[in-house]
Amino acid sequence: MDRSLSLIAPPCLLAALLAGGCRVQEGQNRGHHASLTGASEAAVPATSSSIRFVEEARARGIDFVQFNGRSEEKFFVEVLGSGAIFFDADGDGDPDLYLLNQTAIVGKAPDPPPHSVFYVNDGTGHFIDATGRSGLGDAGYQLGVCGADIDNDGDIDLYVTRFDGANALYRNNGDLTFTDIAEQAGVAGIVATDSSCAFADVDGDGFVDLYVANYVDHTREHNIPCYRRLKATGERVREYCTPRHYNPVRDILYRNRGDGTFEDITEASGISSALGRSLGVAFADVDNDGDQDLYVACDRTASLFYENLGGGKFREAASRSGVALSQDGVEEAGMGVAWGDYDNDGWLDLVKTNYEAEMNNLYRNLGGLRFAEMTGPLGTGEPSFKYLAWGTGFFDADNDGDLDLFVANGHLRKDLDLYENNKGGLAGYEQYNLMFEQVDGKFISLGEAAGPALVIRKVSRGVAWADIDGDGDLDFIITNLHERPDLCVNVSPSPGHWLEVKCAGTKSNRSGIGARLTVESPQVPGRKLVREINSGQSYLSQSDLTAHFGLGSMTTVPRLTVRWPSGLVESFENLPADRIMMATEGRGIRPLSPERGPRASTSR
Repeated sequence: MDRSLSLIAPPCLLAALLAGGCRVQEGQNRGHHASLTGASEAAVPATSSSIRFVEEARARGIDFVQFNGRSEEKFFVEVLGSGAIFFDADGDGDPDLYLLNQTAIVGKAPDPPPHSVFYVNDGTGHFIDATGRSGLGDAGYQLGVCGADIDNDGDIDLYVTRFDGANALYRNNGDLTFTDIAEQAGVAGIVATDSSCAFADVDGDGFVDLYVANYVDHTREHNIPCYRRLKATGERVREYCTPRHYNPVRDILYRNRGDGTFEDITEASGISSALGRSLGVAFADVDNDGDQDLYVACDRTASLFYENLGGGKFREAASRSGVALSQDGVEEAGMGVAWGDYDNDGWLDLVKTNYEAEMNNLYRNLGGLRFAEMTGPLGTGEPSFKYLAWGTGFFDADNDGDLDLFVANGHLRKDLDLYENNKGGLAGYEQYNLMFEQVDGKFISLGEAAGPALVIRKVSRGVAWADIDGDGDLDFIITNLHERPDLCVNVSPSPGHWLEVKCAGTKSNRSGIGARLTVESPQVPGRKLVREINSGQSYLSQSDLTAHFGLGSMTTVPRLTVRWPSGLVESFENLPADRIMMATEGRGIRPLSPERGPRASTSR
């Protein structure tokens, strides 16, 4: 995450990308918060948009403040933040919420001590604090979270990474209580600064396996003192180190034995062939061969891309695929990562977030494990240049049938303007987040045109998505460093029709993780809307395990195809739009909700 601010270059850093370079198209940056070269952070006049979000965390019962344990010792982990997960804890069809918290690393913790909080959705998109008896009120220093049904009993279990101590595997007891079984399951991890995690059935045996990203060898005892000089006085003061002060730590891949225990197959799988400072983790079927590949966003080391060879074996292929380094061959500060088919060609594309003065990467999947950097041509590069980016994800915000993009931003140093290496012209400590609407194949940075939730400036980190109120459009939560989270409720005017599908495996893993769902549109021949059920993604966080399709004007889905991790392919025809459906492997599909129609227009 270190980057000398004196290295700031003109916005068109990727001019040699493709024919045409990265020339910004007219209107490409409408509604963006500020120009790259101007010092002002004032929002420019809004333009119209079909996307709108309002912030309603406290109004919907989420009374939570993240505490990062910041101290004069400047522990490197303090800047990383913590994650969130939407998951259906009680099997009632509504996404519940778990927010991770942290504590003091040295000295006395606040009274009452901060702890993680578990909220149950009441079915209307309001949340009730159910932490008390749940077993999830951890008062340690938690970082990342992911969820899946590890034992195929029908309940989503949780894995949580921690700083400088054992990680947790919370088995869901089916009654809104959880039991930490990490030690007996063999997944307590190692003492280091861990980061994200993700579940996937990497060997096709019907049980989800677990990938744990380890960041650096930073611990309570191994906290290197680093210093910077104040501009005004030249005084040396304690400051956060850069990631290059710490050695990377090898990630771990655990195989699920199916009996409640896991074995470390890092070496046998081929994962140990590469090493990086790992932060964001995302599984997906990248080459359309039916198994789960893996991308790992790394910080000041080359990012990693593992091709799944079958049977739990992987081959690292980031360099030959074009997703390891910047276009200039430089190791970037990779943070968050997500897969999504933004061009509806049936191949999942990739977004990775980076440090300020580095544009975020948007890679188009060309097939054959080859990618093309499209950051400049598609419009996501120039708006991201001045921001330090973390959580991210593709999602159809306005139900028009194409994927939009969100990026969470926030700096590391609260008083960075005091230091001599800050040359100005960037976004400061608290930053705006970025909402990109896809319009005619380009991504438009909306700024305040996307609603009041997009004019909030905080130090944002993780992002997770879910349809919290069952109205057919996706909402999301943003975790913020040492602050309240933002629950961004989707009130987009006149959104299109939609379909949501939950998946339950029988021969495949019960969570349906790795299932690929495809909607074919008669309106555009050859157009495919592809979604996968994936664990992990974003940054330290995980979204609800429900596939969401925006359908635009389609009132009937002519064909939905589900390819299960087992290899079974099922097709369902003439499904009504505006429904939440449950697809069970080998047993058909059924509605979980009555037809609701597109949500009524709102001016909120």
